[in-house]
Amino acid sequence: MFAHRRAALLKRLDRPLVLFAGGFISRNYPANVFPFRADGTFLYYFDAPEPGSAAFFDPADGSVTLLLPRRSLDDALWHGELESFEQAKARHQVSAVVEVEGLEDFVRQKSKGRQVDSLAVSDWKATQRARALTGEDLAFDTPAKLGRPELLDAIAAQRLIKDATELAHMWRTAEVTHEAHLAALRATRPGGTEQALVGAVEGVFARHGCVPAYNTICSVRGEVLHNHGHANVLHEGDLVLLDAGAEGPHGYCSDVTRCWPVGAFSPEAKDLYDLVLEAEVFAIAQVKPGLRYRDLHLAASRVLARGLVDLGLLTGSPDALVEAGAHAVFFPHGLGHQLGLDVHDLEAFGDRVHYPNGRSRSAQFGLAFLRMDLDLQEGMTFTIEPGLYFVPQILRSPDFKTRFRGQVNFDRAEQYLSMNQGRGFGGIRIEDDVLCTAAGAEVLTRAIPKTRAELEASAR
Repeated sequence: MFAHRRAALLKRLDRPLVLFAGGFISRNYPANVFPFRADGTFLYYFDAPEPGSAAFFDPADGSVTLLLPRRSLDDALWHGELESFEQAKARHQVSAVVEVEGLEDFVRQKSKGRQVDSLAVSDWKATQRARALTGEDLAFDTPAKLGRPELLDAIAAQRLIKDATELAHMWRTAEVTHEAHLAALRATRPGGTEQALVGAVEGVFARHGCVPAYNTICSVRGEVLHNHGHANVLHEGDLVLLDAGAEGPHGYCSDVTRCWPVGAFSPEAKDLYDLVLEAEVFAIAQVKPGLRYRDLHLAASRVLARGLVDLGLLTGSPDALVEAGAHAVFFPHGLGHQLGLDVHDLEAFGDRVHYPNGRSRSAQFGLAFLRMDLDLQEGMTFTIEPGLYFVPQILRSPDFKTRFRGQVNFDRAEQYLSMNQGRGFGGIRIEDDVLCTAAGAEVLTRAIPKTRAELEASAR
């Protein structure tokens, strides 16, 4: 499978390419490192790559050379014996395996004066080598500097569509994520802590040989979209928002959000929860090849706007409210993102991949955060994750109060900000991982409870 992917890439290349897996990144002192995680593109073309490795793709002769760190006695002593170069060559089915320490000389000899391409990776030392080899101003945190645009197009064309093996990995992480969410749900009680729930979640991941696909979000302050603090105590009436997904040893992952109360749903929470669920289920039902994701986002937004009108939080027609962006004071983010080897798959490739065909991001608040505007294709995997949030800084903003006067009932919203003894309502998000098929949507995470009845039954 990996050899087939590399062969397909070689056919798309018009000049040599060096890819880097990246290496260990120090946590504080040099020898104390974070766990190694290879760059997503390298993981796509090589099974279980070693830290510090690289690969040279030569379209002139169709060869792929893997470059691995030199084997030494010190390495064997501290980290255990590694497979030999001969074993690695056979396992990876590459043309040759050589020492990565001689990368620059090897590339110079093989390229024979041809321009060489590469990609920036999160390991700055590997990116520094890529810059020196290519002469390009490569930078991992700047999409326009990640690599040559034509190279990004070639890789993205392969990675956007998932094959049966990739989907099998994602089904497995969905199973682990299901178990983890149930563990947190069953551990929720007044007087408990967010940190205890995180421990339950990540303990399940570890038992199955997985790691968190991203920093776990678990908070009664769900209005903070990427809330990585876990210090709050759980009080009766609070809403727990858990956004957590497992990543397997192959790199493929899940990304799921569920929300439930500490105790019972309040009347306000029932109404808003059912509205978010309605928008999510509606959006999933619309999925089909050829559908523009931006249109899916706007359709879900109109469902939310209609419900917020019914609840007295918005005034006007749903279409007009969404067109003006008034709904975004409660739903200030996009509907979802690509998912696969990275939890925001291919996001480092930037809007060239996610806003193709001359499309560009809106400047409107909320819609500006829509992470992709692709036409859906069979085999794409992505998230659908509408939400409603009561963010004090947004709902008390003089600018928004002026801009949306007559459309947003800010006095009504203030009642939600003062709920739960002044702690506020928080936020609700419901997120599933979806595969686009010829017949519509297949929800990879459908087993994880999400109706109020399912959540209540699973908490027992």
